[in-house]
Amino acid sequence: MNPNCTPNVDLPAYDRGGFTLQELLTASFPINATEQLLKTTAPYLRVPVSELTVLDVGCGYGGMSLELGKRCRRVVGMECSSGRLTLAEQMKTHLEINNVEFRQKPIEELSDIECYDLVVLDNVLEHLPDQPAALRNMVRSLRPGGVLYILVPNKLWPIEHHYRLPFLGYLPVPLANFYLRATRRGRDYTDASYAPTYFRLNRLLRQFPELSFQYVPPADISLAIGGASWRYRYGVAAIRRFPWLWVISKSLLVVAVKRN
Repeated sequence: MNPNCTPNVDLPAYDRGGFTLQELLTASFPINATEQLLKTTAPYLRVPVSELTVLDVGCGYGGMSLELGKRCRRVVGMECSSGRLTLAEQMKTHLEINNVEFRQKPIEELSDIECYDLVVLDNVLEHLPDQPAALRNMVRSLRPGGVLYILVPNKLWPIEHHYRLPFLGYLPVPLANFYLRATRRGRDYTDASYAPTYFRLNRLLRQFPELSFQYVPPADISLAIGGASWRYRYGVAAIRRFPWLWVISKSLLVVAVKRN
């Protein structure tokens, strides 16, 4: 979800359908995504899950933050859309989860220093125009030995992640905007236009020598969207055997550890 501060009426076209509270309360995706996150980061975490303090950047409607709150000691969810956070607070009240705090602010205003054992950036990096500054704040907020989890669409994947249009992500923003309008999928691609390639993500992460990072396949493919399909299963098996396939993978999944 987009962590940049914009009024709820200005949500991008791919997120304007909205959700009801009941739909969010019964959705399985946050449960699966949270389980996937914890299983994938488990080999790198130095703190038991029950003792984790977690920052969920761009938490959207708060589903993952609340699922983490059921398992972890404390969770902070950051999001700038007031509409999304209104529903997140309603879910928090309904579920009676008291160890989750929602903050309406952008990542640029994160001032916490060495507060978190785990920082989650799940399908958010592609919405951040100043990625070095955002990552600098997140890395600073991690405790030594803390883990940064990044899941982001790969710019080189031919079907764009948000609008499902072929080659949309390859285009400069003015041409992408024209494409969106011509297909009646939206009007402005700027919000989702910052997805990195494998190579650019490497360059970005290497700006932080205090991080040790690696690309990792999801720990449990049955929890992923489309994980039951043979294409997904063979794709993950192939990337395990031939890591260079990350270059053309659909998404990039990185686990980074902050050195002591």
